[in-house]
Amino acid sequence: KKYFWPLAYMEIPHSATVAWITRKQQTVSLSSTEAELTALCAAVCHELWLGRLLQDLGFKPEEPVRVHEDNQSTIRVAEEAKDFGRLKHVDVKIHFIRDLIKQKRIKLEFIPSANQQADMMTKGLPVAAFRKQCSAIGLERCSG
Repeated sequence: KKYFWPLAYMEIPHSATVAWITRKQQTVSLSSTEAELTALCAAVCHELWLGRLLQDLGFKPEEPVRVHEDNQSTIRVAEEAKDFGRLKHVDVKIHFIRDLIKQKRIKLEFIPSANQQADMMTKGLPVAAFRKQCSAIGLERCSG
């Protein structure tokens, strides 16, 4: 039996949620760090596309783009210019992210899991935590 990690990310420029994606990753990940790197790469690619779209519409996107990550191992792998033998098979993604960090196009920021808004799309959260995340992204209850 193969296990696929869920992938989820949200685009929230200027406190307004404009895009969100949740789906099953297309590859099997051998660790949570690898799964987070895959999701991080997908989120960054989408963010680059969104930045180009905003430029085409006459806006100047902020750089570096702040990317919230709740996995400290993922941040360490992405920021350190060091070889991580267990992650050789995801080298291209790691180097892509590292290049964007070096170019100051993105900045990874640690955020505790309790504040990671994309988690509401991949995990069964307690009601209070779910409501907190909904409020954080601007979702409001419309009826009763």
